[in-house]
Amino acid sequence: MSPIRRFFRNHLRPYLISGIGGAVLFTIGNSFQAFMLLALKLMFDVQFHMGGSPGITLPGTVQKLLRFLPSPEVIQQSALLIPGIIAALFILRGLLLYLGSLLVARAGMKAVRDLREQLFDRVLVQDPSYFQWHPVGELMNRVLGDVQVVQQLASGQVADILKQISMAVVMLVFIFRTDWRLACFLLLVFPMVVLPVRHLAKAIRRQGHKAQGGVDILLQRLKEVLSNMRVVKAFAREDYESGRFRTQSHQIYRMGLRVVRIQSISSPIMESVGGLLLAGLAVYGSIQIRSGAITGSGFLVFLLAIYQLYDPIRVLTRIFGEMQLSTVALERIFDILDTSPTIVGPEHPEPVPAQPARLAFEGIRFTYGQHEVLRGVDLVVNRGETVALVGGSGGGKTTLVNLVLRFFDPTSGRITLDGIDIRRFDPKDLRRRIGMVTQETLLFMDTVHDNIAYGIAASREAVVQAAMKAHAHEFIVSLRQGYDTPLAETGSSLSGGQRQRIAIARALLQDPPILILDEATSALDTESERAVQAALEELMKDRTTLVIAHRLSTIQRATRICALKHGCIAEVGTHEQLLTCGGEYARLYHLQFQA
Repeated sequence: MSPIRRFFRNHLRPYLISGIGGAVLFTIGNSFQAFMLLALKLMFDVQFHMGGSPGITLPGTVQKLLRFLPSPEVIQQSALLIPGIIAALFILRGLLLYLGSLLVARAGMKAVRDLREQLFDRVLVQDPSYFQWHPVGELMNRVLGDVQVVQQLASGQVADILKQISMAVVMLVFIFRTDWRLACFLLLVFPMVVLPVRHLAKAIRRQGHKAQGGVDILLQRLKEVLSNMRVVKAFAREDYESGRFRTQSHQIYRMGLRVVRIQSISSPIMESVGGLLLAGLAVYGSIQIRSGAITGSGFLVFLLAIYQLYDPIRVLTRIFGEMQLSTVALERIFDILDTSPTIVGPEHPEPVPAQPARLAFEGIRFTYGQHEVLRGVDLVVNRGETVALVGGSGGGKTTLVNLVLRFFDPTSGRITLDGIDIRRFDPKDLRRRIGMVTQETLLFMDTVHDNIAYGIAASREAVVQAAMKAHAHEFIVSLRQGYDTPLAETGSSLSGGQRQRIAIARALLQDPPILILDEATSALDTESERAVQAALEELMKDRTTLVIAHRLSTIQRATRICALKHGCIAEVGTHEQLLTCGGEYARLYHLQFQA
């Protein structure tokens, strides 16, 4: 199924009534165009004496409607009567087309709104690994740029298509009732327009994919530069980044120009067909008028009807070319919608223990690509214990805690809570039981209160208490608006230590049974570190806590310390026991403190 048909069926169908209403209004409004042509012929025949009405065979319904028009005698007496009728028909037609456009555009905008929200929801549920292969710039372009292209299709192009089709149908019926032989000839000419345009559509889609891919790269580059502006400034690389941006921008310009060139080919095609058609009509009309088969006024009205048919076909040809870019955008959107996350819960998940007594890693192996990161890890952490994970870079510490959060699933082995495999839980419910403070703390463009209460309807009192335990209250109340102070992007208006303490307050407020601390005090000064460490120790009571530590001085009071090396647990014990053994932990400890 083509992306356009899929969009119409799955997203526009709920608003079909508005679309049908718009189509009906377009048809009624465009039917007035035929009445205007008839009124013109009547004026030519009666007032300008250009002949009778041979050559025009009106449908019975139209003949009945024309009885309501004034008689020829009245028309001859008033030169402004027919022009007044034509003006009134134009005004009424314009009103109906306006109302029809509103109905269709409203339906299209609602459909695109639903599509945008559905697309964002789908992005949110993707696995963390998905974002390693799809950069932020690409996803932003798909959620915003591609959806905006579809918006033009749904709210503008669909209305134009219905409007032009209704006009073409009305004019085609009028021409058939006027001269069915010539109408059949026009239908034979139609493939001369359709076949070349269909061939051009494939080229437009191909170049459209390349152009959108170029925009993805440009947005990603823009995001990287703006996010690392301090680095750009520090190394004085403004000219370097400007050059890279200009190079990519020029590539997008060239790809966009190719699309425009292909789209523009439809115009000379239509003009050539229109010229040949007009030349043929001139020959045909002269023959018919000389033979007396049609009057001058009849042929003039007939030419106007042909033009009214030609114009919608010309517009539809242009819209068809523009729709190819919408097809490209929909293909990219449906590519995300059709991507299902691999980390999902069972159809009937089990409830997550409210206060799990035992977290166990059983024979955990994890392979990333061709590299085996974890090699048979076995570890049990009981409630109330604090287990620190230490080791060199690439030892598997972060991977191990990511498995607890089900950011990934182990290649083999399992992780259990109270003997239940965590894959039998709903991933969202599992993560609600886990609090996490990472080394790189990024906050949201929101108030301090909402950053601490992130996603929780917490009272101000509860937020203040969490901030006080994290030793963040003092600097928060010194801000311009206190807890209602809006933060800059990623919290950059605060220092690193302040951001870290807000993140700790967020974890404190959540009050989870399991804690994961990834060097949670790394950005604090010595005084704040001691105070926050004491608060964390109070929080860790009766909770299962995993601490990833690079600064070994922060974990000396841990219940147990696990030293990982090459994806395996090299040794387990307390700080004193491991120093006595003189193994991997002792080596890391002496290296750090000697430095």
